[in-house]
Amino acid sequence: MTSELRPTTIYSVYGSPLLDESRQQALLFLYQPIIGAEALSLYLNLSSDITVEGKSPELMHADLLAAIDNGLAAMLKAREKLEGIGLLNTFQKEDNELGMTLFYQLIPPLMPIDFFQDALMCYLLMEKIGERRFQRLVERFRPKVVPTEGLTNITKRFRDSYRFEETRFAANTELFDDTHDKFIQPKVAASTFDWTFFNQQLEKFSLTLEEEDQKKIEALHQMYGIDEMEMLDFAVKSSERNQIQLTFLRNLIVKSKQIKSVDGETEVQLADNRNLSGEFSKAEQEIIRQSERIPPIKYLQAIKKQKGGYETNQEIRLIEDLLSRHLFPNSVVNILINYILVIQNQAVINQNYLNAIANDWAQRKIQRPEEAIVHVRQADQKLVKKKTTNRRNNAAGRKTQGRKEILPSHIKEPPKEKKISPEKEAELNRKLAEYLNKEGES
Repeated sequence: MTSELRPTTIYSVYGSPLLDESRQQALLFLYQPIIGAEALSLYLNLSSDITVEGKSPELMHADLLAAIDNGLAAMLKAREKLEGIGLLNTFQKEDNELGMTLFYQLIPPLMPIDFFQDALMCYLLMEKIGERRFQRLVERFRPKVVPTEGLTNITKRFRDSYRFEETRFAANTELFDDTHDKFIQPKVAASTFDWTFFNQQLEKFSLTLEEEDQKKIEALHQMYGIDEMEMLDFAVKSSERNQIQLTFLRNLIVKSKQIKSVDGETEVQLADNRNLSGEFSKAEQEIIRQSERIPPIKYLQAIKKQKGGYETNQEIRLIEDLLSRHLFPNSVVNILINYILVIQNQAVINQNYLNAIANDWAQRKIQRPEEAIVHVRQADQKLVKKKTTNRRNNAAGRKTQGRKEILPSHIKEPPKEKKISPEKEAELNRKLAEYLNKEGES
């Protein structure tokens, strides 16, 4: 897409036309050290294009390039930085007359209080400015506490100052709920599959695809790393009466990838759960890089092969289903796989266990592998404390409790195995390095 962008390419911008002072301060003091001055300039110029209606007219990139004065290549690099940090979403559309047009959705920066509660943001900022300046910014934006010692609170309560009729409030709850929903920011997952091109190719073969089946193809594309042309080949082979048979298509892909996995080795770095420092170790950095470049099915196959096992059909379907929900990018799904099979050392991926972790990560809005690793560290620290407390409570409880019904372990949680030993992990890491070298040579 970037190679097709020209100064004459049309674009439009959507978003909030104004930022409050707190968000402006966040952009200047917190985001700018991370994204750089050119990315900040691009953000501010795009923001200035937005009218009070929340969108801009159709504009040409030539005007934008003249305003930021840094050239097309530098603008694209600045745009990528805004996209990567979560300040910009970019969409494209093919027009028969205008060619490619772009739509930029500006995302407001985090408020300072939310920024400093995000471990990844704190890490990125401190890496750029150093710990001393980082602490100065913490003090600058930390919520100020009003000293109240020795003072009497005489503040009036809500009901003392305002008239409130509960019956009338209850009668309008549906209206208020509807109003609430109108102000929810829609979450749009960026697709890496070129559906415009793919659908054009399908038309050449007189093939049709049901709209609800697009999510399934999207999941297969993500899971196996299949590009548009390879997917088209599978679609043609699995078609019947000009209709793509999704079940047949999936079976063809699974069979093909299982055969290839025997011939070509893919190895991944296993997560090291012992490093609980505030920085990412070299092993963790390698895990992050691999999670971003290896499709989930290959990632699953590699870990299973390292452990001397194999992936089951149920595991493949579980990962497919998770990807079809568009909750996480591939990289986060890979970290989740690594967490279950390596850190927790489960023999197989259990459906209930996978859903429980995925739900937790989705509610915590984990969208980057770095965030997943930081959360895993914190969760395991809490788990150690919780187990210690439970052992003490259980020891005391056994003295006083009578008979108690106990649920079967397979209902409460999947079977536990001992965590991987440091010696075994070191051996697996050695083999992984060899596989990675082979992967790089191929």
